[in-house]
Amino acid sequence: MLVGAMSSCGNAPQNSENNDMYAFDSTAVTISDEVAGVETRSVPFEAINGKWMIKSAKSEAVAEGDTSAYIIINVAEKTINATAGCNSIFGAINRNGRTDNSLAFENMGATRMMCQDKDAIERALIDALNTTRSFSLTNGELSFCNENNEVVLKAAK
Repeated sequence: MLVGAMSSCGNAPQNSENNDMYAFDSTAVTISDEVAGVETRSVPFEAINGKWMIKSAKSEAVAEGDTSAYIIINVAEKTINATAGCNSIFGAINRNGRTDNSLAFENMGATRMMCQDKDAIERALIDALNTTRSFSLTNGELSFCNENNEVVLKAAK
């Protein structure tokens, strides 16, 4: 576990593609680890394995105690599954080798059920996954950041 102040996730590749609600960015999502003001340390790939309860995606907060919004990262099967409580979002993980903590989400897809009460958080989740370029893991909280190092998703076990 990394301990320290977190103000950003670090530098990451640029990508200016815009995506609609169900169109996923086909480029790799690079995940790296950097704590502001502290030397970058490698986080083992296995550290992000498991189920993470989403706390927020973009500016949309998940109500405290709501367990319907989550991400599951399966290191052994190299898959990602997520939901905001309505549709299933899924894809493959590819360790692309750019750094020790490199990771790519590829071949992303989603079901298309209509759930008006979950629409805002679902759109935010999909946008967060499309724009994620780095992560931090601090005090048990997983944060995904975009290319500008802005936190786009927060989750905890």
